[in-house]
Amino acid sequence: MLQRDIEVKLLRTLMAVVDENGFAAAAQTLHVTQPTVSQQIQRLESIIQAPLFQRAKRPLRLTPAGREVVAHARRVILLNNEVLSKLSTLHSQKSFSMGCSVHFADGLRSMLSQLAVERPHLRCAMATGLSAVLADQLAQGELEAALLLGTETPRCETLGRLRLAWFGEVPLVAGDRFPVALVSERSALSIRIVDTLAERNVPWRSVPWCSDPLSVRASVQAGLAYTALPADTHHNHPALRPAPLGALGPAPEPLPVYLAFSSSAPEPVVDAARAVARATLKGLPLSPP
Repeated sequence: MLQRDIEVKLLRTLMAVVDENGFAAAAQTLHVTQPTVSQQIQRLESIIQAPLFQRAKRPLRLTPAGREVVAHARRVILLNNEVLSKLSTLHSQKSFSMGCSVHFADGLRSMLSQLAVERPHLRCAMATGLSAVLADQLAQGELEAALLLGTETPRCETLGRLRLAWFGEVPLVAGDRFPVALVSERSALSIRIVDTLAERNVPWRSVPWCSDPLSVRASVQAGLAYTALPADTHHNHPALRPAPLGALGPAPEPLPVYLAFSSSAPEPVVDAARAVARATLKGLPLSPP
């Protein structure tokens, strides 16, 4: 399963269409042509592999997948702007690079605020992605530290174990296999889901259009698939419904959370990364290591 990334530019175009209630008005707001807006929306739909708008209806209406993307798009755009704003003036200040698993992205806003208060002279250049990819970047020296889910490295600390739960509610008939949304074949969470289903002999099939956390949540909210996520995910994303009790059996076992470092990361970076990790993980359903 290929990993896909959603460009912030495409999310900006989507929000312009929604806010201006049409492609033509969005084109004027963005100072581009209407075909350009249409092409960017089509590109976004190809990434999530689901339509965003019910084009046959007037006025323009969002599909369930479209509503889910919009719900997250504003936060992604705001976070992107906030990170760029905070980092643009830091060229002369000491900084360090750190990766964060996409599964912990909800905690980035509070982390940035807390870091600015606790360590105003030490700045964090943050990158998000799959833990396996971040671990590769760590090994190659592209990152100095990373907060990883289920992916251990030669130099790391175990911070706890993330409790999981099943989410989704899909109408099925007798003999149907459970549709399951997975992020990537390299994702530790996806591997844990697959292993759990195999151990319990649960008949299932992979939903082919899911390739990133955004499309996974969209497919679950739309009633098209099940998946396992951090046990409190529905608190931040109310549209996600916990799966009916017993539908897929007990939740997968918790996944270890690691704070990993490059081989050359100095102690000040290690110390700062620990502060970042504490702020990012605050409130998550973690059990002791």
